[in-house]
Amino acid sequence: MSNRKLLFVTVACVLVAIPHAVAQEGAADANQPSLGDVVRHQKETTRKKAKRVLSDEDVPGSQTHMVWGDFATQVIIPNIRISAKAPATVKMNVPYSPEQKALVWFGPDLNRCFDIECAKATYLRDFHYKLAGTPKILFETDDSVDGYPARIAHLALKNDVLGRMLGVVGLIATPFSSSAPTCLYLEKDAGEMETACEEFISSLELHIPERYIYVQHPSY
Repeated sequence: MSNRKLLFVTVACVLVAIPHAVAQEGAADANQPSLGDVVRHQKETTRKKAKRVLSDEDVPGSQTHMVWGDFATQVIIPNIRISAKAPATVKMNVPYSPEQKALVWFGPDLNRCFDIECAKATYLRDFHYKLAGTPKILFETDDSVDGYPARIAHLALKNDVLGRMLGVVGLIATPFSSSAPTCLYLEKDAGEMETACEEFISSLELHIPERYIYVQHPSY
C-alpha cells in the first residue's frame, strides 16, 4: 500500500473515532453531578457531621442518683418516706464541699406543721441550724407533689464562709406533717447546678405507708 493510501485510511479512522469519543464524553458528562449539586452535597455532609445528639453526659449536672429521706417521724409509724433525684456528686447528711457542688437535705423537722404557711415560717426560722444565716425568698409558686399542696420557693443566702448561695425548696403539706426538701449551690456554680436542683424538686415523690398508727404523745 502506498503512503498516500495509508495516510487516507489513517485520517478516515480518526474522523470516525472523533464522534464516538465525543458521544462517550457527552454521556459521561450527563452522568456527572453539576457543580451546584456538588456544593449542596458538601454543605449537607458538613451539617450532618456537625449535628450531634446530646447525651446525659453532655449536660452539666445531669448525672443523678436516687436519695431518700423521712418525715412525719413523730406522727405516724412507720413514717412517710420521700425520694428524689439528686446530683450524682451529692452525698446526703454531710456538710457542703466543693466536690459535691450542691447541698441537699429533706429537713428541717416540720412534724407540727400541717399547712404551707406553718411549714414556710418554721423553715425560715430553723434554717440557720443547717447553714448560718437566714435565706431570702426570691420568688415562689404554688404547686403540688403527689396530689398534696406544695410551694416551690427559690432562695438566696449569704454565708460568711462559702459566699452567696442560691437554691430551691419544696414546702409540702400533708395531713400528717410537712416536709421541706432543699437543694442549694454556690452562685458561681449556677450554670451547672440550677437545672440539677430544679430536677431534684420536680422528681420528689412521697411514699406514704398503706397502714400506719398514730404516735401517742404525752400531754404537758
